[in-house]
Amino acid sequence: MRAFDAYKILDEREAGSLIDLIAPCMDDYLYIIDLKNDTLRISQSAVDRFMLPDKFMNDATKHLRTLVYEKDRKLLENHKRKICDGKEKRYNVLCRLISGKNLPVWINCRGEVINDNEGKPHYIIGCMNETGTRQRADNISGLLGEKEMASYIYSQPKEKLSGYFIQIGIDDFGMINNVHGQTYGNYILKRVAECIADCLSGGQKIYHLVTDKYMLVDMLSKSHDEVVQLFKRIGEKIDEFIVDENYKSIFSVSAGVTDISTLAEGAVECRKKSDFSLKCAKKRGGGSIYFFEAEDYKASLRKNTILSALRSATVNDFEGFEVYYQPILDSADRIIGAEALLRFFMHSDEGDEMISPVEFIPLLEESRLIIPVGEFVLNEAAKMCREMQQYIADFRVNINVSYIQIMRESMANKILSAIKANNLRPESICIEMTESGFMDMTPCFCSFRKKLDENNIQFIIDDFGTGYSNLRYISEMNPDYVKIDKDFTAMAMRSEKDHELFRKIIEMVHSVNIKICIEGIEKEEWACAMKEIHVDYMQGYLYGRPCEKDAFLNKEYFPGVTDKKNANEIFERIFKRTEKLNIKALGDRRQITCKIPKKKLFPKGLQRELSNTYWMKTCSRVTSFRTKP
Repeated sequence: MRAFDAYKILDEREAGSLIDLIAPCMDDYLYIIDLKNDTLRISQSAVDRFMLPDKFMNDATKHLRTLVYEKDRKLLENHKRKICDGKEKRYNVLCRLISGKNLPVWINCRGEVINDNEGKPHYIIGCMNETGTRQRADNISGLLGEKEMASYIYSQPKEKLSGYFIQIGIDDFGMINNVHGQTYGNYILKRVAECIADCLSGGQKIYHLVTDKYMLVDMLSKSHDEVVQLFKRIGEKIDEFIVDENYKSIFSVSAGVTDISTLAEGAVECRKKSDFSLKCAKKRGGGSIYFFEAEDYKASLRKNTILSALRSATVNDFEGFEVYYQPILDSADRIIGAEALLRFFMHSDEGDEMISPVEFIPLLEESRLIIPVGEFVLNEAAKMCREMQQYIADFRVNINVSYIQIMRESMANKILSAIKANNLRPESICIEMTESGFMDMTPCFCSFRKKLDENNIQFIIDDFGTGYSNLRYISEMNPDYVKIDKDFTAMAMRSEKDHELFRKIIEMVHSVNIKICIEGIEKEEWACAMKEIHVDYMQGYLYGRPCEKDAFLNKEYFPGVTDKKNANEIFERIFKRTEKLNIKALGDRRQITCKIPKKKLFPKGLQRELSNTYWMKTCSRVTSFRTKP
């Protein structure tokens, strides 16, 4: 019976009652629009789903305008105008409505126009269905879908809800589609579903989730071992299918397993844990199975929390990021520069937490946030270098660069811009890169290295000894110097065998005219041992821990003068041209006098530091310091 005929038999009230009677039996939303009186009657389920005040409304045009997503309003108004002008007899529109959660939901709105006795449009009768909802079944795999799985689970008595959710995914399914096409890929989806189903017994059901993923509801297995045995049977069945197909496509499946009891935490959390488990299984390699572990999940949540904080800090003018500096000395214990080290403080309701670089640096690289954050470090370090060169003319700063940054052709230009903006000499900036940061001399890397060489910017291999250390490697990289990893240094200081290997590596590096810096110097005897084997530079806690710029200026380079030798070294380091210091004892105090170059001023940080320990008096070119009682 056509809608026109039905409406002749039923009056408007009876038609509304019919909607109330039929609507609970279907997923779609039924509606009647009275064009003349501007009223709307719709299924109660639509009222519950969308931003509607009631199932019967006057001023339908006003309410529908509020209901329809802003960008789709003009589309619906055009269709309504054509209906009222008699140009359209049927209504079939794809548009978005605003849900009760204030989110746009795609719907297909269909209906038929009913004319009055004069042949003018009077009613539109039809239904709406959500086009983005999950299907109850998947025709490709031949399986019921997630919605039906939920219905099955919630229909079970609570006392019987025990067992496992086993989410299975086809490894590298995209490759099958790429090589053989989508039609063959669909065939694989169907046959894999059949292979899994053939291995199941009573109390075990299979459902289709999305694309190449399936979910087993296993209320039969009682232990991890039984689940593993089931997974093995499925793998064997799939291997048989691959052989029958004459190895046209070779693949495996992985499985993530969660306990059905996680359902008590809610369907959303349960699905998250299942997805996480399958992801962990796939990370282990093809054909793997992973049982959910709370600690792994907690670590994953922390990773996501840190990543979110990193994004927030980046868009908020790098709030939470700080650049720390650690001194680098030559073999004569003279400070030649510092390494710029990025630190991150994550803000939370409990306070700020300092996140280890081991945690956040890989996340910056994975998310490519290392590109803007790396530029921030570059600019901050260049400013600090300019400030330090007021006191140490040849001071230079080492900046770590990721291969992800180098892949952008603009990185070398960014470095040159920072040098120019801060009136630095090119050799004042040194670029460090870990040897594990790249695998080969790619064109991108070669172009970057060439730009550095052309502009006299030093290139350093960091953490040498942790990757592919050999003569050919450093010969190809052609660094200005390499830095030995601190863990390797510690091993060399504790073992004769490692120390001999350490010494040979230094000889090897020196043999190709490349200098070497030893990281991780923590003890005076370690420093002495390094000098005996003729290292060029040293860095470590013995000389100073990484600290922020102000602390670096105030403490790291300008410690209290303790004796004549120390005083001469420190002041020579600062001013380069000081005459010998005169030191004389004044009871329990000490007076130090030195001559400094004309117009040389003490940095504010040094003044603050010295004023805590010494009386300071400057006359002409002579400055005196006297120890406070």
